[in-house]
Amino acid sequence: MGIPDSAIDTGKRIFGMKTYIDNLIPNCDRCFAISGLHGKTKERGHYFFCAKSKKLERVGPYKTYHEALRYLVLTKGCDTCSLNKFKLKKAYLPFLNDKVREEMQSIYGSGQEVTITLSPLRYFVEARNHLDVNFKSRFGIRLFQAMADDSVAVVDLIEPCKNQRDFSLKVQALAGIIDRINEKELREKISRKESIKGSINVLEQFLKEYAPNYPRHIISNLKNLMSLRNKMYPAHVNAAEIITILRNFGIAKYPLDDWEKGITKIIQLCGNSLADFVGFLQSC
Repeated sequence: MGIPDSAIDTGKRIFGMKTYIDNLIPNCDRCFAISGLHGKTKERGHYFFCAKSKKLERVGPYKTYHEALRYLVLTKGCDTCSLNKFKLKKAYLPFLNDKVREEMQSIYGSGQEVTITLSPLRYFVEARNHLDVNFKSRFGIRLFQAMADDSVAVVDLIEPCKNQRDFSLKVQALAGIIDRINEKELREKISRKESIKGSINVLEQFLKEYAPNYPRHIISNLKNLMSLRNKMYPAHVNAAEIITILRNFGIAKYPLDDWEKGITKIIQLCGNSLADFVGFLQSC
């Protein structure tokens, strides 16, 4: 897949690349795309730009047009146009997710194990990064602490998930990436400092006090992930309790028939929670 029918060629070129506007974007003519081979870097890709706060902000390069557009919608919506409204983004992102999935399948093939995991994983990681930036902008503190082994956890998640052991290790790695929450600074700002245990519970209390209208599902998926990690720890494996938690992710039984599809679904749902969290913060 290349440029969709919704894109309109402006006739202008930037760094030798064609420039487009897109009628699908409910913008104020301040967002545009450039696609092709970069004249200076010789890198082929798709970029989206948004003129915000009187400066040009860029996402990209991405491998596909709709992938670049999705991250524009997710992170760089203009404050002065409807692109940045939470309800609109909540409706628009599923459409873009479907388009990105179609594009990835056309590039890599629908049968590739790593492809099935890699696209939702990239979505999850970037949504987490965007959340960290937006959380600091809104509340003045970083939500996550940077850890040296973050990249190791991501590499572990990229590997194919072929069996129960792989699934358990990936759940541990995914939960570990989320559990980097800056609990100390969050705890200092909440009223019930001593009685609340666990990083996600501390974050939930923080939101109740400082952003009480937050969408509840952005926390519930993360709680389910942490519970799943705890129940799958080798010393505490309990199939009945694991099944109860997996049902919250739309997975009906354990062991799973398809381990790869199961971990992909969990990554996608947690990524959606983080992306919706970003949208909520931008709408405040």
